[in-house]
Amino acid sequence: MILDKLVLNNVGTFAGRHELVLTPDSTRGPIVLIGGLNGAGKTTVLETIHLALYGSLARSSTRRSGGYEWYLRSLIHNGVPRNEGAMVELTFHTHQHGDVHEYRVRRSWRSAGSSTREDLQVWLDGQPDDALTSTWGQYVETFLPRGIAGLFFFDGEQIEALADMDRSQQVLSSALAALLGLDLIDRLATDLSVLRRRHRGRQVPEELRKAIEDRQRVATSARQAEESAAGGVAATRVEDERASKRLFEVRERYRSAGGDLLDQREAAETKVNLLRGQLTELEDELREEAAGIAPLLQAQTLLAGLVTQAGRETKAQQARLLADVVAKRDQALLDVLKSTLANARTVEAVEQFLTRDRMDWQSSTEAPSIVAVRDNAHVEFLHSSALPTAQRRLASVLERRQALHSALDQAERLLIAIPDPESLATLRAELDAAATRTNHTRAALAQAEERLAALRHERAKADTAYEAAMDKAADANLAADDDRRLVEHVDRVQRTLDALRAAAARRHVDRISDLIHEALTRLLRKDRLITAVKIDATTQTVELTGRNGQALQAQLLSAGERQLLAVALLWGLARAAARPLPVIIDTPLGRLDGSHREHLLDRYFPHASHQVILLSTDTEIDEEAYKRIRPHVGRSYRLDFDRAANSTSVSAGYFWE
Repeated sequence: MILDKLVLNNVGTFAGRHELVLTPDSTRGPIVLIGGLNGAGKTTVLETIHLALYGSLARSSTRRSGGYEWYLRSLIHNGVPRNEGAMVELTFHTHQHGDVHEYRVRRSWRSAGSSTREDLQVWLDGQPDDALTSTWGQYVETFLPRGIAGLFFFDGEQIEALADMDRSQQVLSSALAALLGLDLIDRLATDLSVLRRRHRGRQVPEELRKAIEDRQRVATSARQAEESAAGGVAATRVEDERASKRLFEVRERYRSAGGDLLDQREAAETKVNLLRGQLTELEDELREEAAGIAPLLQAQTLLAGLVTQAGRETKAQQARLLADVVAKRDQALLDVLKSTLANARTVEAVEQFLTRDRMDWQSSTEAPSIVAVRDNAHVEFLHSSALPTAQRRLASVLERRQALHSALDQAERLLIAIPDPESLATLRAELDAAATRTNHTRAALAQAEERLAALRHERAKADTAYEAAMDKAADANLAADDDRRLVEHVDRVQRTLDALRAAAARRHVDRISDLIHEALTRLLRKDRLITAVKIDATTQTVELTGRNGQALQAQLLSAGERQLLAVALLWGLARAAARPLPVIIDTPLGRLDGSHREHLLDRYFPHASHQVILLSTDTEIDEEAYKRIRPHVGRSYRLDFDRAANSTSVSAGYFWE
């Protein structure tokens, strides 16, 4: 199934006629990206697709207890007379038995007084089809059953509901029932129970009839109380969803205005003060180094020359001391020669040689006395050891100071970027009020559900008492053989249905669990973080297995991982439906952090289906996120609400095109 075109005329914020071609460009990618700020009409796009397909049975986030006519009136654009009305038209094509068929479904409505009239027209392959129009409610179920539509058309609130393990059971149970056809079994079992009671009570003896009627009244009263409580739960759930949506919208505005940064102000100030303190300590270290030998590092070349000159002067001093000793030794040698040799010429020659040798040696060791260093070893130690050590120590301090300066610069820039608390005071008050309202509605919902559970228990007790009275009466006198046989057959059929329901659930949940685990693995890509996903066929709860083979509580996952688990649930269930249907997601990224957003952008959106329609704000799919999915975007639109014209306009291209 491919959605080809959506036409809106005077619907919601859309004044006049607007067309959105939804067929993705097959040469580029499957994604159709529709961007718009809050209030521009993104949710209206999703709701009107539901409306075109399912009419009064469509799911709507804005629909309340006013009924379908009230809902249609509320969809008519504010600037349009109610009697002029509104229209939504959806064109799509499907592949059926090897052939391609195009459907065009148009719903138009107008109000007159307190009543609203709706007209439905259906075209098949370009031709109006009255038969298809009259049976459209049944026909649409053949290719897109309403029970599984929520697996393909959903919003961020549904993802958040599935991410909340306390709320996911009901959503998952409804999806499994629709997916496996268990809702049909349940309806059949209910009809059989009604038939069984009718025939069992037909031949009740007079003396037992009054007791049966009394218990029937109690059972009827209990059932009415349960139905009333169920209606109260539904109404409270709608209020809770509205409060949650309001909280989500205010939180997004608060975050866009810098509220998340504001929450970091205290930590940012602490970090700046800490870095400044560390810099002060390093400055003290530098001053200590400057008070020591560090300044001599500026004169290392001179100091090297000083060491060389000091060595020369030391050698010269040693040579002068040795010269007297050598002169005395030479004189002693000459005296010996003179006393033992008569040849005066030989003695003279030796004397000249020794004199010349002393003079040459003295001249080679002579050095001018410039520095007059008495302890050359101290100068040598300073040059070869102390100063290099000081230089390394100083370099380390300077390197740490540079790193601290960089860190301080970043911390100060972050602190400067944090808005002033007073500028966000109004938004903060709105956020607190929305959070308080959400807490209140959730508490009210929990209380209503608790009351409903108690009334269900009371109704079950009343039904059991009524059944017991019927059994007693039937055992006493069940005169009609036909009734008896029918009751027996109904009992057997009900037992068979119970077994069928359990078997169907057991048969399919393993395959569905594997598909969900496969989807989760593709999204998380963390080796063996979750090694198995299992759906309990009885309770419809999700059970996770961790790396060590032990049960892993979903509450131990991060908020982002739980939302990815919710997406994996929807993805796995959609794949289990085995129907080539488009996927539409409103508010697709919610409150996911950066890394988990990237998981959806890279691993889910391009592969969720052959056609993926994303309805997003500029803060959800921002410029960086848009760059990531741009290669997979086959078509894009931007919705802009003009307050002066009180209307939304549709233009091609996303925010940064």
